[in-house]
Amino acid sequence: MAVEEDKPTDWFEPLYSQADEDGSGVPWVNMSTHPSFRAWLERNELDGQGKTALVVGCGMGDDAAELASRGFSVTAFDVSESAIGHCRRRFPDTRIDFQVANLFDRNEQWDRAFDFVLEIYTIQALPPKFEAEIIPKIANYVAAGGSLVTVAIVSDEARSFDKGPPWPLTPEHVDAICRAGLTVEDCMVREAASKSGTDVWITTFNR
Repeated sequence: MAVEEDKPTDWFEPLYSQADEDGSGVPWVNMSTHPSFRAWLERNELDGQGKTALVVGCGMGDDAAELASRGFSVTAFDVSESAIGHCRRRFPDTRIDFQVANLFDRNEQWDRAFDFVLEIYTIQALPPKFEAEIIPKIANYVAAGGSLVTVAIVSDEARSFDKGPPWPLTPEHVDAICRAGLTVEDCMVREAASKSGTDVWITTFNR
């Protein structure tokens, strides 16, 4: 799928609109809880009773469903209307608030509003020049005392538009999130865990 650098989100809707209900056609879809997030859950107790959660770039909705099963009141968004349509059809009996929304647009109701924020592979799905813009937006969703978990393919290779998509992050993305007002609680590295054989970092941040 061709991506125009100055139209960073336009390529998602064609991808999801052509996808089957089993997710075929979308290269990052698992149709179950993301394996790296599941690995994180195996090491961390996560009780969502009475708490809110936000899933950034929710895709087919499996990670949102995982959080809902743990008691969270979940909001999940994706820029693709077709992706959200898939989510609503797949999880019709849940109370997840699936919304069409663009990460680049500010939603004041979401500012520091969520106890738990989950971001998986979204930053790296956008051209590198937007990293400095979108990281503070994601960090700003985290409420006081709340947490952010990011899942990213990480490489030491410099990021450039001609090397993606996707555009694996560098270790520096952790420092960038800290500069946006969060602190690192833990960083779990799953060696060669991505489909490309690159390391996956699962980092937990707190406000």
